[in-house]
Amino acid sequence: MTNSHRRLQLGAFDHVQPGWLNTDVTPHLFVARVPGLAWLLHRVGLIGEERYAAHRSGAFRSLTYLDVGRRFRFDDDTFEAVYTSHLLEHLDPDVAQRCLREIHRVLAPGGVLRIAVPDLDGVVSQYDPSDPDGFLAGLYDAHSGRRSRTSLHRWMYNAKSLDELLRRAGFREVQRCEYRQGRCPDVEQIETRRWSLFMEGVK
Repeated sequence: MTNSHRRLQLGAFDHVQPGWLNTDVTPHLFVARVPGLAWLLHRVGLIGEERYAAHRSGAFRSLTYLDVGRRFRFDDDTFEAVYTSHLLEHLDPDVAQRCLREIHRVLAPGGVLRIAVPDLDGVVSQYDPSDPDGFLAGLYDAHSGRRSRTSLHRWMYNAKSLDELLRRAGFREVQRCEYRQGRCPDVEQIETRRWSLFMEGVK
């Protein structure tokens, strides 16, 4: 795939960032390519107000399809930065490891990867023995009512396990970061989920 962007966002959904190649596998990407389909689905109640507003803004038309569970359609050493937020926990551990190796492959030498995920340590600290079902529903994102291969949580990470995962994929200078602070370009604009675990690594 030829591409003029030097920055790649994985799992962007409706949070597209100017100057980045924004990718996802959401069905909204395909809906947006059929004129009038989003309006029709909204009219019959299959798309809510929030998603329809994203369609009207053109966010989903700006997406490029990319399945992170497969080999990326990019050459080696293509990007200066890769950003992904709340995507890794939706992948099985072996798929997450392959995804990180692909990210490492397509990053240019010295390029930076920034990842945001739910912090397992923070999640576990909220466990209430009197409400185990509520805790598990939150852990596996089961309150959302969605059931697809990409929607539910499949694994969780804390700083130690994510650090080890990044290093196994070949990253160096791995470090935990604060919200909207780090080496990733445009981090002040692209980052939106404050209560997360943020990690960066360099190729």
